[in-house]
Amino acid sequence: MSDEMKSCEVILKAMVAMASADGHLDTREVGLIQDIYKNCTGKTLAADAVARAATQNEQEDILDVLRTLASSLDLTTKDEILCAAYRVLLADDRVAAEERKELHDMARALHVSEIHLSAVLEELAASLHE
Repeated sequence: MSDEMKSCEVILKAMVAMASADGHLDTREVGLIQDIYKNCTGKTLAADAVARAATQNEQEDILDVLRTLASSLDLTTKDEILCAAYRVLLADDRVAAEERKELHDMARALHVSEIHLSAVLEELAASLHE
């Protein structure tokens, strides 16, 4: 699997994990994941690919996946993963404390510092309000 393909797959897994944190992945969330994925990767994603990722996520812990891959991912890819996951969280215009904790857990699993995560999220927030 190419590095680009691996990063696209991890971005997808992280978004699906965030969207399904409430135990259910609804149609609106699937559409949002497809939009964010296309914006992040330039690739179109079918709804059944989102469903497959959700099924895979049920069988593996996303934090374990991120920990395993952390050393092989560059900082740009880690930022893309965290930004994509955060954009999914923002979909309902609020981020619950539990969701924020999950995002911080993902950052720790990727070996991204709290300071760097805060900077990335501030930059993302600014770009979304332009």
